[in-house]
Amino acid sequence: MPKTANDPLFATQRDPMSSGRHAKAVTPSDSADLSDVTSNLIITVGTGGTGIAVIFADDPDSGPVTIPLGVGTFQLHMQVRRVMATNTVLGAAPNGIVATWG
Repeated sequence: MPKTANDPLFATQRDPMSSGRHAKAVTPSDSADLSDVTSNLIITVGTGGTGIAVIFADDPDSGPVTIPLGVGTFQLHMQVRRVMATNTVLGAAPNGIVATWG
């Protein structure tokens, strides 16, 4: 599965934990990478939500990783290139995912 997300931190010494300079809402997809590799994901999980599934930036051939989350809002400091639709369950509104990157 080739990587298509822009990854400005690849092969650099830049700190991925730096504050995001860009952000946008994420629509999970099993087939499309995000436009850019993330620095952070801000996730709001509503009642009935169980978490998200992601593919990390440097894992072109591995499968998704499911991250269990309870109800609430979380900021996850991680570099992902895709948020999967399968196994991403955000529950009742309000819910959503916002990606930030440098």
